[in-house]
Amino acid sequence: MDRAFLEGLGLKVTDTDGVVEAELELASGLALNPLTRKVIGTVDFTVMGDRLLYVGPPEFVGAQPINLAFLTGASRLEDLVVQTLTDHLYQLERRTNELSALGINPKVDPATLQLSAELERGPFKFTISASRTGQFRVARCLNDTVELTMSAPTMFELSEFRDRSALEDFLYAMFGDLAGTPTPPPREKAPPPTQPDVAISMKALFHAFGDATVPPRSTMEFFAELRVGGETLRFAAARLQGRTFRGLLAGPAGKIWADRFELDEFPGVRGLVSELVGVPIEDIEVVE
Repeated sequence: MDRAFLEGLGLKVTDTDGVVEAELELASGLALNPLTRKVIGTVDFTVMGDRLLYVGPPEFVGAQPINLAFLTGASRLEDLVVQTLTDHLYQLERRTNELSALGINPKVDPATLQLSAELERGPFKFTISASRTGQFRVARCLNDTVELTMSAPTMFELSEFRDRSALEDFLYAMFGDLAGTPTPPPREKAPPPTQPDVAISMKALFHAFGDATVPPRSTMEFFAELRVGGETLRFAAARLQGRTFRGLLAGPAGKIWADRFELDEFPGVRGLVSELVGVPIEDIEVVE
């Protein structure tokens, strides 16, 4: 992306070994964390192709990237940033009210504005969390002290459940088979999970197109969400040319790593995270 164009949007741009980062000062005072009452003065991005990815502050990490292809020199980037936060706060209030209506106690992290809740059913303890677009997923499941993971997406639509018992039955049925626990007759039939339609797994692509090749100049972008201990990390990579990529790893506190890498030397997403945060690779879970 052209540096002059980025600077024309009001961004302070730095380029270190091909890793383009940008900072935007928010002058309006409208970006406010309602829990800490802190006015957010700056937002940090990294540039991936024609997108701006939020890497800080924590209130914005994980938000939908800004597509630069739809902007012009006259665009007010700060308005888009403030709208991103406003949309998230709307989803936060809506989903918090829905959880409360089901008799579930919502928890919101003051620093990240991440919404989550705890539920129990039999030997299982569930942690569910909402994305910044309001979509819920199972963030964690414990069977007594044993943590269970699932390779399939665990997204679901909260509004499909009439009460807390129905949601607990649904979660119990989802994880009971993994633990070898017989599933009791549900108090009411749980609705099937709503499958997201905005992402495709690499496994599905390989199954469909494993015998094909990628043209040398085609755009390639990859995203992954990982859980390390109690933290969620997000990885993104974009192809620059040939077998050269630019990558980013960010956590709740912002950017952890950003750099170019060669495909043949890349240790894999979990391998990279293991090297950067010093955690055994088997303790790193890809959740999305």
